[in-house]
Amino acid sequence: MYCEKCGHKNNAGAKFCKMCGADLNHILSKFPKTMSNSNKLLIVIVILLVLGIGISVGMLLTNKAPTTNNTTNITAGNDITPATTTPSHDHTSGPILIDSGSMSGSNAKYQDGPFTYQWETYKIGEENYVMYGTYVAGSKTVKQTVTLKKYSSQSVEITAEPKSSGKSSWRTVTSLQGHSTVDDYYWEIFRPNREMGGPVS
Repeated sequence: MYCEKCGHKNNAGAKFCKMCGADLNHILSKFPKTMSNSNKLLIVIVILLVLGIGISVGMLLTNKAPTTNNTTNITAGNDITPATTTPSHDHTSGPILIDSGSMSGSNAKYQDGPFTYQWETYKIGEENYVMYGTYVAGSKTVKQTVTLKKYSSQSVEITAEPKSSGKSSWRTVTSLQGHSTVDDYYWEIFRPNREMGGPVS
């Protein structure tokens, strides 16, 4: 810092000139005071907080909501219609259609006379299958939802909502009959029974 009176170079922060003794305080007031370390630290913390909040909000906005498959039964006389979400067929997320078929018979379990049964089966996840079936006998139409889930290493849980009678529901836990996966059980045991007997229960 130079003295305005004699031009002598003084140390930064000097209050008086070493050469002529002139007051240098008015020169010091012209220079901005340096920021304290605590102020610098406070600014850095505020910046980091703002960045953190921005990143968190961005991640929340880009996350997709999980897809669920809800089934609701609406009863009207003997007809039961399950309302289901539309399954995805892109093989990247959601239910995957693995099978569909139909069969007909002359007389079903409830002595309904000639009938037809159509189904579509979806893989929901590992060891979890859902079959949506339509049973038609005369004037009766029953929409049936059947689930197959691995219950243990040797058994599978099967539920049918409703029975082909259109009333109540049915559940059983049965042997995989020597198969290790629900997939094998479906193709080797469960599906052939639909081709021969129609709806579940």
